[in-house]
Amino acid sequence: MLMDDFLKKGFYHSIPLPDGRVLEGILPLETLKERVSEFPIPARLDGKRVLDIGTWDGFFAFEMERRGASVAAIDSTEVENFYVARELLGSKVDYRVQDVCDLSRPVNGTFDIVFFMGVLYHLKHPLLALERVCEVTKDLAIVESFVTNEGVTDDIPTLQFYETDELLGQIDNWCGPNVQCLLAMCRTAGFARPELIRVNRQRGLVACYRHWLPEPAQPAAAPPNLIACTHSGNYGCNVSMKRDDYLTAFFKSLETELGLRDVMPEVGGFGVPCVAVLHTGGDGWQASFRIPPGLDPGWHDVRLRIANSRYSNVTRIALDMPAHADSLAITGACDAKSWKANEVTAGDDAFLTLWVKGLPVNGDRGNLRITLGGKKLELHEVTPYEGDEPRQVNAKLPPGFPKGTFDLLAQLGPTRSELVSISVV
Repeated sequence: MLMDDFLKKGFYHSIPLPDGRVLEGILPLETLKERVSEFPIPARLDGKRVLDIGTWDGFFAFEMERRGASVAAIDSTEVENFYVARELLGSKVDYRVQDVCDLSRPVNGTFDIVFFMGVLYHLKHPLLALERVCEVTKDLAIVESFVTNEGVTDDIPTLQFYETDELLGQIDNWCGPNVQCLLAMCRTAGFARPELIRVNRQRGLVACYRHWLPEPAQPAAAPPNLIACTHSGNYGCNVSMKRDDYLTAFFKSLETELGLRDVMPEVGGFGVPCVAVLHTGGDGWQASFRIPPGLDPGWHDVRLRIANSRYSNVTRIALDMPAHADSLAITGACDAKSWKANEVTAGDDAFLTLWVKGLPVNGDRGNLRITLGGKKLELHEVTPYEGDEPRQVNAKLPPGFPKGTFDLLAQLGPTRSELVSISVV
């Protein structure tokens, strides 16, 4: 029936023209207007930049332009109907043939509002596509997809995969998330607040926000005290978007119960949901979260709050910043317990403290390599950068390290220090 209608009408979207005529498509104009009325966007969009992904005939792109926005529209296939409608409307929408997975901030820029309507379930890599959408979204993305259920339940997120034509006999339908999975994928892609607008006839509509709600005007709790934010694996300050690194924030709060939705981290001005929140005893907490897409390489502020508090103090992480040292020098070394110079007492809990000059601001536990007798030592602390001052490094010897005299070496990338002789006694 739909194919018959399409062959007869030629358009999928109905497009209203300035003279009152309508290019009638399969979807009636009233239906499209009703869908637009569900979106949490204002009647006027002057000064805003909008992207319509999978624009097809262009109804949503043209409607946002009518509201005053500067609009770009993309589709993986060139659709002649778009050109026809654009000419009849006298439109200036920037139309490009581009796959959603090729979207990027350097190529496309950023948009205040992004439409991602009816595309997700056509994709072989839906989560990758959502990450690309998130990367170019400044404030809000409207995401609509086929879903396998009609409501939110306590069931776990599930995704059906269609190898050939299992969904509606079409070979370009690849996946079907349930509602919980659609929301979970939006969070995993980097959106701070995916809010379900409605589910109707197995179509889920989600408003995906990149920012948390404003701080409460009258907070009921004190702001958290952010102790540190580090790479979740090596506890350094350097992280990479290319490696899909995660961050862990260590903070103090007098709250006794905190869950995933209670802690609200912010990196580089973008909110990002937690994947883990753990109580470490007393007033200690830690929360883990991904790096929000769309950040440039460089230093970025990190802060967090809980639902009923203002934001914490700020710390920083280094994103995709190569660490470079012109020269390195070990200016001193001693046993971490006895403080005897140039020696360390052997044992399963043997620690060596040394001071390294020349480390850059983002020299950390993840990129500094300390070896003793050619064996890598486990770094437990690299003190913060203080200009030209040597930085203290605490390093643990491997269990069973033999007694004797060995060469101590500090290395950052290709830069190596002079060797220092250390006695293990």
